[in-house]
Amino acid sequence: MGDSSKFASITEYNVFMSALGLLFVSEFVIWFLASRGSRDHSKKRSDNGTFWLLILGWVSSMTAGVFFRSQGVPQFMRNWLLPHVTFYIGIFCIVVGVVIRCTAVLTLKRAFTLSVQTTADQHLIQTGLYRIVRNPAYTGSIISLLGVSLAYLHVLGIISVFVICFICYGIRIHIEEKAMLNQFQQEFEEYCNHTKYRLIPGIY
Repeated sequence: MGDSSKFASITEYNVFMSALGLLFVSEFVIWFLASRGSRDHSKKRSDNGTFWLLILGWVSSMTAGVFFRSQGVPQFMRNWLLPHVTFYIGIFCIVVGVVIRCTAVLTLKRAFTLSVQTTADQHLIQTGLYRIVRNPAYTGSIISLLGVSLAYLHVLGIISVFVICFICYGIRIHIEEKAMLNQFQQEFEEYCNHTKYRLIPGIY
């Protein structure tokens, strides 16, 4: 990702690296704060390995854009690029995604975990972004990952991130919502009826 030749100028490269740094720092802080809460052995874990699936999806999505611009891809495919304005859309998406994810995590506070786990005294959060979609933290992650691929401009990179996120986050959400239904039962059903969309309002 540190190859400035993939960008139109050194200024754009520096802008991209700054946005990428913001993304990495935000994820590290979230991981650090969430890992402290994961030591509570009273929490019921229902992860089914999806934590590592998300890690795999996240890393794959981060590298998809640069992969299709690399020498390992045939020349005619490396030229499947979108208009240059897509770079700025990508940077915007990275930043917006970070803001959405951090806002969602702060709304959950101590209830946020990296693994799927619940406690007997846990409350179902239905405020803030959680009134709009049921998984806004994932929405933020996906927007940022798409932003990275958009900044590289490659069509196949963007399509790859869509597919990877659809599979990885789709499986994770299925497992997570099953755990939430077991924990909150009718309250969660009512929440799903009120907040119909999982990730994107009006779409999914």
